[in-house]
Amino acid sequence: MFQSKVFKQIFFSYILIIAVSMCAYAAFLIYESRQIARTQEERENELLLRAAADVLDDRIGAAQDLVRDLRYSTVMRDLYMSARLGSALDTYGDYTVQEELRSISAAHAGLLYGFTIFLDGNERAYSAGGVIRLSEPFRMPEEELPFLRIGSVADVFGFNDNKRYSYSRQGFLYCDSYTWQRGVAVGLSCVFIDEEEILRSLERILGDAYGLRVLSDGAELFDVGRVSGQVRLTRASAVCDGLSYELYGDAPVLFGTDYFLLGMLLLVALVSLFFVWLAYWQSKRYYQPIGMLDSMVSQKPEGSRTENAAQTDEMDRILRGIEDLIGEKNRYHEKMLTISPYAGAGMLQAIMTEGTGGEKLSILTDEDFLDLKHLYYTVSVVNFAHEEGRAPGEGLRDRLDAILRQTAETWSSEERHVVWYFRDVFHVYLIVNDDEPELSEELFYGLHRQIAAAAAPDHLLVSMGVDRPRDDISELKTACEQAMSALDGILRDGRGELFFSEEQTSSHVDYYFPAGFREQLRGLLERRDRDGIHVLLFDIYHRNLELDAPPEVYRALLDEFYPAMMKTVRESAGLAAVHLNIRRTQGLMSLQEIFDYYDAALMSVIDLLIAEEQNRDEAGRPDEEILKYVEEHYCDQEMSLQLLSDRFRVSNKYLLLLFKQRYGKTYLQYLQDRRIARAAELIREGKYSLTEIGERVGYPNQLTFRRNFKAVMGVNPSDFR
Repeated sequence: MFQSKVFKQIFFSYILIIAVSMCAYAAFLIYESRQIARTQEERENELLLRAAADVLDDRIGAAQDLVRDLRYSTVMRDLYMSARLGSALDTYGDYTVQEELRSISAAHAGLLYGFTIFLDGNERAYSAGGVIRLSEPFRMPEEELPFLRIGSVADVFGFNDNKRYSYSRQGFLYCDSYTWQRGVAVGLSCVFIDEEEILRSLERILGDAYGLRVLSDGAELFDVGRVSGQVRLTRASAVCDGLSYELYGDAPVLFGTDYFLLGMLLLVALVSLFFVWLAYWQSKRYYQPIGMLDSMVSQKPEGSRTENAAQTDEMDRILRGIEDLIGEKNRYHEKMLTISPYAGAGMLQAIMTEGTGGEKLSILTDEDFLDLKHLYYTVSVVNFAHEEGRAPGEGLRDRLDAILRQTAETWSSEERHVVWYFRDVFHVYLIVNDDEPELSEELFYGLHRQIAAAAAPDHLLVSMGVDRPRDDISELKTACEQAMSALDGILRDGRGELFFSEEQTSSHVDYYFPAGFREQLRGLLERRDRDGIHVLLFDIYHRNLELDAPPEVYRALLDEFYPAMMKTVRESAGLAAVHLNIRRTQGLMSLQEIFDYYDAALMSVIDLLIAEEQNRDEAGRPDEEILKYVEEHYCDQEMSLQLLSDRFRVSNKYLLLLFKQRYGKTYLQYLQDRRIARAAELIREGKYSLTEIGERVGYPNQLTFRRNFKAVMGVNPSDFR
């Protein structure tokens, strides 16, 4: 099969589509994976820097709280006043100060190492451990407070002759003013934070892959970890102005070990293999009819082939072989039996009757010719109608197409093929193509149930007409007509049912039509009896429905009913009939729908008659004026319908109906009778000649006068006495 050029073209077309689709999907997966990884990494960096910054921020915040407690302590204010006045505290005062300092220190012992208070110009310093004597009075630093330093107290404040361990120990210092009333700085509070403990905490958080730089007003205080690579994130301190943190780390690897991505790519590879197999199966399926044709043609003896056949491509060779087969009737008939499904579908016949070259190729590959794949086919027509009071929504054709597509997929199989074609938006041909010569009623009941259930949300009533199975494609038109004819069952049984085509047989059932129908209807219209009309029409409908007659019987009933009804209505409506328009029902309608329509139409006739009576009473139509004018001027030679129409602003049809209603004759008949009657009177008087009489009664032409006179009176004017 892979030796066939056509098969390889079909197969590799599928492979190309699969490759492009899978590559696009893999690229999408990689891109999405990188985006997710980048977002996760940014989130991790943010959490890592926040945790590292919190280590120092928590201790600085504790130092700020300690300084604030010292500022607002009453005991410490007493200490300042005694130092300012040069008087030493008594034993109790000294004890109170130490207890206050120890209490404040204990409150922050978990985060701070210790603190010392220096009073400006005083030689004594105070801490939780006791009073410290300085070698010289303390002087406030010139730097702006507060400030941060890395080092010892001795180095920061120049206590070179002090040998205290706490002053020489390296650490992190937070220095802020010690204030008196109204914020006046009278000393300095120096808080000592253990640097080693901070570094251990930061190293535990950062690990081996990250580093951190701590900056104060842009100058580096200290760093920890791997301070190399690029700055991943920067964060300002939440508690101290001017303090900031920089997180360092190496650039992320673009294609690192991402097991989720690897798993998805492996899944894409497996899906690709499945689609390759599916492409092979589909290619084999669509190549099968061409392969059958190829095998049929290749069985011809070598000597009988055309010389050009060996020099052309595969498809050209197949088409030329088919043309050769047509010339050999017996062999052609024998070969056609081996591909009867495709011959039945009309594929070969279309190839033979169409043009040459590329046109033949397009016919052979047209899927429409592959629709009928089996020997027998059954045509059905699906009719969609909206429920009463429901209007069709937008996109109805697309929704119906989706319903039919789903139905065809559900009921199609290797042994059966279901296709559909829209005649219009409300009629669809549904064709079942299989190898069974017998009609499967259960199959079509199942098709009808599925389509009706799917169309229910759109408030559609689904009716279906089904023809008998056929095996000759030339009978397709007849099959469609028979399926449409089966839908006539709607007339008797209503919509929403399934109807099967039956053999046409002559029916001996006579429909019911009441004697004196026109007289009954005329009386009901004159009395404006709505209920009586309802009863009359329902009686005709119900009694005919009980006959259970074939559709042609009901067609004959309607053919008699409509003219009788319209004649009666026009006679009863009179002048109002000018505005009357009751159409004969057309298309697929049930007997109930038809009689409901005519019942509603007769109700509108009654409404029209009532409205005409009211209008005549209120507006006063010029009927009497018209008749009076004609009575006074009927002998005028210029008298005509057009003259009356222009004078009284009514239509010719209105005038004709007026004379018919009032005198029971047409306008011309009435005019002729009145003129001839007047002529007879003048003849009896004997004062004028026949020529003068003819002119006096409106006939300037003597021939016309004589002919009309004889038509009315039965004798010529000269013989009348």
